[in-house]
Amino acid sequence: MSADDTVIYFNGNEAPLPVKLLIFQRAVQLYAAGTNSFVSAFAFNDVRYLSDDNSYVRFSLLADGSRHLEVSRTHPLLNELLEHTGMRRRPQSFRAKLKWPLAIIGGLAILAGIYLLLVATIAGFTLQFISPQKEAELGEMMFNNLIADEKIDTKATQLLNNFAGDLDLSDKYKLSFTVVDDTVVNAFAVPGGHIVVYKGILQQLQQPEELVALLGHESSHINERHSLRSILRQMTGGMILSMVFGDMGSIGGAIVSRADMLQGLSYSRQLEKDADEKGMERMIANGVNPQGMAMLMDRLQAAETGRSLPGFLSTHPLTAKRKTEALDFVKKHPLKEPISSRLQADWEALKAGVSN
Repeated sequence: MSADDTVIYFNGNEAPLPVKLLIFQRAVQLYAAGTNSFVSAFAFNDVRYLSDDNSYVRFSLLADGSRHLEVSRTHPLLNELLEHTGMRRRPQSFRAKLKWPLAIIGGLAILAGIYLLLVATIAGFTLQFISPQKEAELGEMMFNNLIADEKIDTKATQLLNNFAGDLDLSDKYKLSFTVVDDTVVNAFAVPGGHIVVYKGILQQLQQPEELVALLGHESSHINERHSLRSILRQMTGGMILSMVFGDMGSIGGAIVSRADMLQGLSYSRQLEKDADEKGMERMIANGVNPQGMAMLMDRLQAAETGRSLPGFLSTHPLTAKRKTEALDFVKKHPLKEPISSRLQADWEALKAGVSN
């Protein structure tokens, strides 16, 4: 008898007996392994599953449990026995193998959800403990940290501030604008009032409305404290708790040390949508056609080269849905007034200043 045919028969007080197993005429029939002589037969309906391990599966042959078999896992009739006793070997084994991994994955997913919810809640709560004045102080330190190794285009910076000075972009913060002399297509907001714009993105824009949309979007991140909120979410719980309990010295240092993340800070879909909408509201309040927001997105997408996205695109992902939402906003808030002559003049001066 091969190892695949191994069956051990336990007959009460007698020694275990190696046997051959047949299922015939609705009965389990056993024959001595060496002589093939008949040993015993049991009604198939009385067979019950008992247990299993890595080598054998055990079945009871009588209701009182006085007779049972140990059937090798490789026995050709094992699946039929398991099927009969309601223990389908392969599907059950597969589920058993997946049971703990799935339980662990499910538990981790629940913990991750709780963690993210807790972090978002704490971050929102913590914002209440940072006044706009304190935020401006932290933002100034972050800004100085950020531009320490950058080349600033002072002429373009002055021209951009002249352009932005014609606009009302914030009711809560004193905004300032800095142009970095770099061809990177990027712009980002620093908590408290600084907006950094790279020359590369200014060179891509072709209409003043597009620049107003860009500044409106970034100023909305500041006005709504999106940048600070996003940074807080990425900070450790210990840092956040330090802020809650008033240790502004240590938390301030921690925030400033995270200044470099602003250049690559990715906002959530909801925060981007909020900045788009409030940016367009600012455009209307300034008498500028919000169509400039859709034009801005088209311009930036056109700046994409190869497989890599420009900085602004990677940190402010542009999607067809966002453009559609911008166009829907324009339909609801049409504005056909031409841009002011002063804004147009400042735009032309700025474009001339960044043309090379």
